[in-house]
Amino acid sequence: MDFIRHQIADGINLYLCETDKFTTLTVKVFVQNSLTAETAAANALIPMVLVQGTRSNPTRLSLAQKMENLYGSALGADVAKIGERQIMEFYFDMVAPHLIPNGDQVLAEGLATLGELITDPLVENGSFKQEYFQQEKTNLGKLVDGLINDKRAYAVWRAVKHMCKDEPFGLYKYGEREQIDQLQPEFVYQQYRRALASSPIDIFAVGPKLDQLPDMIRAWQWQRTTVQQLPPVTTKRDIREQEIHETRDVQQAVLVICCRTEQQYLSPDYYALMVANGVLGVYPHSKLFLNVREKASLAYYVGSSLEGTKGLITITAGIAPQAYQQAVDIIREQVAAMQAGSITDDELERTKIGLISGIRSMVDDPGSLIDRNLIGIVNQELRTPQTVMDSIAAVTKEQVQQAAQGIKLDTIYFLSGPKGEN
Repeated sequence: MDFIRHQIADGINLYLCETDKFTTLTVKVFVQNSLTAETAAANALIPMVLVQGTRSNPTRLSLAQKMENLYGSALGADVAKIGERQIMEFYFDMVAPHLIPNGDQVLAEGLATLGELITDPLVENGSFKQEYFQQEKTNLGKLVDGLINDKRAYAVWRAVKHMCKDEPFGLYKYGEREQIDQLQPEFVYQQYRRALASSPIDIFAVGPKLDQLPDMIRAWQWQRTTVQQLPPVTTKRDIREQEIHETRDVQQAVLVICCRTEQQYLSPDYYALMVANGVLGVYPHSKLFLNVREKASLAYYVGSSLEGTKGLITITAGIAPQAYQQAVDIIREQVAAMQAGSITDDELERTKIGLISGIRSMVDDPGSLIDRNLIGIVNQELRTPQTVMDSIAAVTKEQVQQAAQGIKLDTIYFLSGPKGEN
């Protein structure tokens, strides 16, 4: 299923995937911003404040009642991080119009409400409503503070922060606590106005009979100025391996190894890197699972993930503290084995089957079908699911080896409890 592009305004693109496959109609809006220390917390707070109320529906309750009256439609917002972009997300989901009475009217009202949520928020004295601002500022602070409760996510964030301390990628998608505490409503509101006026905005819709959507979305209160040209992702070639050990009140130690690679989403051999990451640590047949967890019995969990825009592979493992050095050594051995060409036909084929199956499963869910395009809009090159599956299927063992040879260990991070408490 492919998306057809429509230009709504300067820097605003609408992508439509018209299909009868689903019983819902889903719309998502992505507002791109550069990830910076100065604006990360403000950009994270904006969606949280916007969903509290609009000019016509000034409370969260009235918005919820509006959605309930539209046959249980859903409306929401969040923030994402892709490469060195911070992306505000807004979504609307409803029962497909042809399946409900007055479906076209429900669609019109739902989209108008989404548009108002984004472009016409509740404003008092030239800024966001003070009550909503303070409430959501507090909630954002709690959200950031609560990261420590997910030890694995916390460890990954700390590892990335150390690895990319001089790069935008090192910033947390919700900002830092110090930034949040300093936020003022006037600054956040002005940042919202700047983003709405000049940020690249991409809108995706999946569902039946979408021909009315372009005109409906053009009717939103867009007030565009000159569109920002966001900078490309930064790359670091001078890699110096570092080890970081930190202690917290944890029952299980977490090992995170961050690697840089020579490939990114726009590289010709990007899908070879994707397969290499799969062979390394995505599946039960992958080298990390078989050697670190099954054979050596060192890890409660172990795996790797690929951040394609930045070209980073992150390896995580839950281990006993005393297993640290042995786990690091075995992980190094698996990367070195791939670099030497130790990749079996079975590993290659099962990995490609797993990756292709994952793409197919995304096509079965409208939200996932949209979200898989985030990396494409950030890198200004959308790829169809079929193109991606064909590219994965064509990867050879030699290409995987070559991609693996570009994997360089950068940061080894270890989170454990104080000595004697693990």
